[in-house]
Amino acid sequence: MRGSVIIPRPTTITNSIAMSAAVRLAIFAGLLALANCEIQSLSQIKAKKVPFTACIDDSDCAEQGQDYACFQYLCYPWKDDNKLPKDDKKKTCKSNDHCDPGQECYRHPDRRNIYRGLCMEPVVDCSENGESDCKQPGNKGPNRACCNGAYCCHTDYFAQLKELPCVSHQPCKDMGYGQFCCPDKTNSTLPSTCCNTDPNPPPPTTRKPQRVVEDRSGASMLEASLALGLFMMVTMSLRQ
Repeated sequence: MRGSVIIPRPTTITNSIAMSAAVRLAIFAGLLALANCEIQSLSQIKAKKVPFTACIDDSDCAEQGQDYACFQYLCYPWKDDNKLPKDDKKKTCKSNDHCDPGQECYRHPDRRNIYRGLCMEPVVDCSENGESDCKQPGNKGPNRACCNGAYCCHTDYFAQLKELPCVSHQPCKDMGYGQFCCPDKTNSTLPSTCCNTDPNPPPPTTRKPQRVVEDRSGASMLEASLALGLFMMVTMSLRQ
């Protein structure tokens, strides 16, 4: 009929609302997945700044396998590095003659068991002045931090080393990672790490200033003098 109004059925309206909600949910899920991929990509790029795990000694490399040892400040699979990307591999050596120009053969301290060294950049010693030894004029390279209190290194390795567990204050000071060895404030089961805030600060002093004591002593002496003068005046008046 002319002029008639078609009223949609309730089921049609319900289906439309359900479809709209589904579309919105699908769009939201897609955006969330895209954001997650971007975050993962950024984290991978950030982690790729340095190819190796930082270490203080061989125990920090144990979880990566028996072939790994700590060379200066990084864990390297000195027995078999075939699994490493080509760009990350380092030449093994026993003397400087085995290395390319501009590199030196760094031998591990435990030569009896780790009988091959790594070809690395010449060691810049920072044991005397710490980080300032790594920031000499003209040094624009990545090795501008002092790792393990001995070797100039990439700042990313230094950041890793600061997060390694500690057992006492002195090693943190010696290696330049902090003044104290501090427990984790959020989780007591996590290992302690180096920090610059004293975890056990001394209690505030309650000793009163010496000047206050002196002022009170002076007031007591004044009161005694006045009492003595008043006593003498009373005595003299009674005699008269």
